[in-house]
Amino acid sequence: MIIGLTGNMGCGKGEIVKYLKTKGFEHYVYSDILRDIAKKKNIEANRENLQKLGYEIKKDSRNLGILSRMLLAKITSDKAVVDGIRNPDEIRELRKGAEVHIIGVTAPQKVRFGRLSKRGREGDPKTFDEFKRLDNLENRGKTKGQEINKCLKMADFTIVNDSSVNDLNKKIDDILSSLQK
Repeated sequence: MIIGLTGNMGCGKGEIVKYLKTKGFEHYVYSDILRDIAKKKNIEANRENLQKLGYEIKKDSRNLGILSRMLLAKITSDKAVVDGIRNPDEIRELRKGAEVHIIGVTAPQKVRFGRLSKRGREGDPKTFDEFKRLDNLENRGKTKGQEINKCLKMADFTIVNDSSVNDLNKKIDDILSSLQK
């Protein structure tokens, strides 16, 4: 089983990954593929550069789902979670693999900005205004290759993550239980 995660920045995909890893899932990240390529090309691996690199790779290959194909080739387990789906073609390509279920994760902007501020990841927006601008661009498909709202509509399951980590974990347990029926 492969679980694909899509959602807005700061929505809690990383927390879902942590929890699924405790359940024996291998973890793969779309941006890690881009980070590896950026390193080989001596490109700084910030958010903007990775987005540009991802767009160029997709354009050059003439396959907007190429990153999913690359991830599928790396998966060695019968239980994997792939994190960071950004466009519908990635979902379509991913669904060509084994049993695949897409989980869309959302949360209000203020909640997500608070989470980003706490995690302090390099490249994350520093002000709420900067966050809103970038978030709105990514979610509406205004940045090349970033169509998160379309991906959320394609999800098999949707989680609104506006509460505690324990509540989020329960929602994941409910999804896993429904998949085993």
